[in-house]
Amino acid sequence: MNKKRVKVIKFLVIAVFLAVLIKLFYVQIIQREKFIKLLEKQYYTTEKVIYPRGTIYDSKGNILAISVPTITIYAIPKYIKNKRRLAKELSSVIKQSQQVILNKLNQNKKYTVIASNLDKSLKEKLEEIRFKTKEWNFGILETSKRVYPFKKIGANNIGFVNKYTGEGKEGIEYKYNDILGGGFGKILLMKDARGYPITVVSEKKKEKKDIVLTIDSNIQFMAEEALKKLVKERKPKEAVVLIMDPKTGEILANAVYPSYDPNRYWKYRIFSNPTFRGAYEVGSITKPFIMARALSKGLVKKNELIYGGNGKVVVDGITIRDHSKFKYLTPEEVIIHSSNVGIIRVALRFKPKDFFSLLESLGFGQSTHTFPGESSGLLKESLRPIDIAYASIGQSWTATPIQVARAYAAIANGGYLVKPHFLREIKNADRTETVSYSYDTSKKVLSDKEIKWLKHVLKLVVEKGTARKGKSKFYTIAGKTGTAEKYDPKLKALSKSKFYTWFAGFFPVENPKYVIVVFANEPKKIRKWEIIGGGSVSSTVLKELIDRLMFYSKVKPDKSK
Repeated sequence: MNKKRVKVIKFLVIAVFLAVLIKLFYVQIIQREKFIKLLEKQYYTTEKVIYPRGTIYDSKGNILAISVPTITIYAIPKYIKNKRRLAKELSSVIKQSQQVILNKLNQNKKYTVIASNLDKSLKEKLEEIRFKTKEWNFGILETSKRVYPFKKIGANNIGFVNKYTGEGKEGIEYKYNDILGGGFGKILLMKDARGYPITVVSEKKKEKKDIVLTIDSNIQFMAEEALKKLVKERKPKEAVVLIMDPKTGEILANAVYPSYDPNRYWKYRIFSNPTFRGAYEVGSITKPFIMARALSKGLVKKNELIYGGNGKVVVDGITIRDHSKFKYLTPEEVIIHSSNVGIIRVALRFKPKDFFSLLESLGFGQSTHTFPGESSGLLKESLRPIDIAYASIGQSWTATPIQVARAYAAIANGGYLVKPHFLREIKNADRTETVSYSYDTSKKVLSDKEIKWLKHVLKLVVEKGTARKGKSKFYTIAGKTGTAEKYDPKLKALSKSKFYTWFAGFFPVENPKYVIVVFANEPKKIRKWEIIGGGSVSSTVLKELIDRLMFYSKVKPDKSK
């Protein structure tokens, strides 16, 4: 062999070697990710799994929502040797008919789920079946399902988790999806050369944290029982009993009708929470604020006699009537007896901008951002006297029960708007994070003078005014009733038989511990001669509920005998 030929062969060997090296570099370094994905596609597949979420607790440590471990059993039908035997063995354990299981095993699928959401205690028996039948292509996956121990109690607040995706779809479950974690996930199944899954390789779980709410389940039960009694007697379309801490904005209880069982949410059509999503006309609830501001601004004198017009007043050519034919009333009496004519005459002394600024400063027309899908209500400024007249008696504008609670909390806490909220703590394996909300103490929406007058007159409303049916023998209560006529689209006018009824207040009067709002949409008469109103409907919820709540809270009675 001549030297020239040797050199050529050496060159070719080196060139091939270098080409191989370059190719390897290109494949392993430059296109590494691409080939890994191709391999994963060829030898791995992903399957759905529902990951567990964080637990939801109430303020006393009671579980409101929890992810219970479950198992899903699957099979790779092509590789099941004796399908009839496996179906027979499984039938007695998972309580499905042998034929149903056999039908699943006979499906022309690479992978099929035989049963899901099975109790984890069955895992040991199912493993025994695997070893007994030697069917290694029958497998078990660990997953979870959401359980709500209290069922309908507080359900409209907590919401529910979609059983197919593992994600919160309503209420607190939805609002705190990112914190609670869980949701829809995937597991990686290794496939054989023909593309059939043979085993679970790995899974990637989402981070989850527990949360502690401000809700006290004991208070929630009391509110639910009071609501249940109201619904049974009055059969309203919607109803709410809301209890909040006026100093912190913590929502301690929120009972809602209609409700639903989140364990079986798919059997219901309505999941709304009218406390936050419903905006309604509030009736006389706003009268005390208007009178207090008028007194503080000198628009009305303390002992002035306001003409009641024998039960009617004409504004812009429109006659507005009162529920009684009052002649002359003091500012206190206007509120105690809830005179429409009296408050309209006072409201018309305001400059329009000042009048609507008062309502806006109390938080009306603005969402509190407490709950998903929360309404802002409707409050629109107007220069027309008739619009101010209607607005002063709580008609022509709307608010949510949570906005009403926030406004009355401002009277109870010294004049500040609190941030209503449900979340108190976030817990994970390493630490507990306390979530606190505070109000701006530099911005008072009510003066000390206004608060003093409001506490005094609202106490009289309960003791001898429109809310007297709700007064307690043991505790002082301050509050106001409200009745608003509903608009009837058929009549294209305000209805004389359909109403929104309200009570909003706080107790005990001098050192308020709770704010309460009771609302009913279209409550029915118990007797034919009865007049529907906040006093006859909503305030009646108070007496028994407040006494139970205060005794539970170990607060001594503040009423003198």
